[in-house]
Amino acid sequence: MTDGTRDLCARLLASLEAEEELYVELRELLQRERERIVALDAAGLEELVRRKEALAEEGRLLEEGRLELSAALARELGLGEPRPTLSHLCARLGEEADGLRAVHGRLVALVGAARELLEANAAFAGEAREQVRATLRLLGRLLPAGATYEPAGPAGRGVGRRGAATADPGRLLERRA
Repeated sequence: MTDGTRDLCARLLASLEAEEELYVELRELLQRERERIVALDAAGLEELVRRKEALAEEGRLLEEGRLELSAALARELGLGEPRPTLSHLCARLGEEADGLRAVHGRLVALVGAARELLEANAAFAGEAREQVRATLRLLGRLLPAGATYEPAGPAGRGVGRRGAATADPGRLLERRA
């Protein structure tokens, strides 16, 4: 193996290890997201969404770098593939690629786990949203007809949609002088 090949292998290995760390963090973040969904912690979810967006951008940059390194290594090894797979590179490198194979295997498992957590969280959040909507529909049917909770109009009465004063069935509190 030439020094150039050895250098590219080391850089590719470092890139894969950085992606591995990113996916470990993403997996942990997705587990915390599930807890926040269960707890209905909107502020906590918002914070996690911002962190997921940052991780996605970081992952995109790592992926671009990995693809460039893979293409450079393929050229160095004489492979004619512009977008070689890691398995093709490892096959050409032989035993020299053991570190790459190990990290790649862990990375594949982490990506699969992250995908499963993403899908599970999305399904769980969708179910929770539907339960909230069903509850709101039920509450809407329980309200008496004509009830209003809009700001008071003239003489302390609620104001309907057309601006006309309505009866007081929806008033929760009444001010007295």
